[in-house]
Amino acid sequence: MTKIPRFRFFLVFVGLIFLCACAQPVPKKTSGLLEGKFSEFKLEAECKDDPLISEIKKDMEDKTSILDLMKFYLKELEKDASPDSRCLKKLEKLFACGQAIKQVKGHFYGITLVLKKGEHPYGGFLNQLWVTTVGGVSPWDGKIFDSVEPEQLRFYTEGFEKGNVSTFLGINCFKKYEESLLNVAGMTVLNFWMNLKDAPKEEKQKYGYNKKGGLFIARKAKSVDPKNPDKEVFQLNYRWKKLENLPPNKYLIDEIVLIADGLYLGQLLYATGHLLEDYDPERSPHEYNYENFGYFLLMDDEWYEERERLFPRNR
Repeated sequence: MTKIPRFRFFLVFVGLIFLCACAQPVPKKTSGLLEGKFSEFKLEAECKDDPLISEIKKDMEDKTSILDLMKFYLKELEKDASPDSRCLKKLEKLFACGQAIKQVKGHFYGITLVLKKGEHPYGGFLNQLWVTTVGGVSPWDGKIFDSVEPEQLRFYTEGFEKGNVSTFLGINCFKKYEESLLNVAGMTVLNFWMNLKDAPKEEKQKYGYNKKGGLFIARKAKSVDPKNPDKEVFQLNYRWKKLENLPPNKYLIDEIVLIADGLYLGQLLYATGHLLEDYDPERSPHEYNYENFGYFLLMDDEWYEERERLFPRNR
């Protein structure tokens, strides 16, 4: 019995390689706050007077953008990603206050903010491990959301999803840095683990990534997070059998919310119960005992320059 939790943790550890983007070199600082979408939060109205949200907005005072603030939290979480971390609580609050949207379509660049093991007191060790090893050369580079045809949706969900709400077929994007041995090694593992496919030439030229893999079905839904069971989110479900995701990603549900125009905060939720059984969408999420394994960002093309300035990865 004692071997099962260790095996489960190992599977999650291997799978999270495609979402790590941690320690980064310090970029050149630009002067002044970027206006408009880059500095204006879009949160639920009821969070307007929340003390922690007020603290988050105060943290913006010396930052150039919301993405700059997220970088600050990332660096602080490299030092402490324990459940008591103040920055972790701020990310939790931002997610709880983020807006659920009906549609996310097209290509989005990605950055991982923190990795952790649920509420385990030493769960932040996972983040420390990534910071001291893989650093800023993670292969994971973002996600693409495409409209799904009715017959595709029926096939992948074995007839369960009817398309009554806007639903999308998504996939992850991966970038290879030839000068980084760690990145190349990570891509080798992911090629085997996730059966990555070459990206079309036009996508390589436009967005810079080399490979794609890791399918998911995405739509607006209620969160499976036991901390926010009534929260509406945009949910990315990797668990459908026909998607052919291997462990640990077959246990994964990502959830994203809008926190600024074109900028989404996401959380990784892995099932820790009923792992030896096929996924049953009608089973209560409570029975699957989903745990939060970290936070990430997705952003549209207009955030590209700020992302490259703050998170230069090709070193």
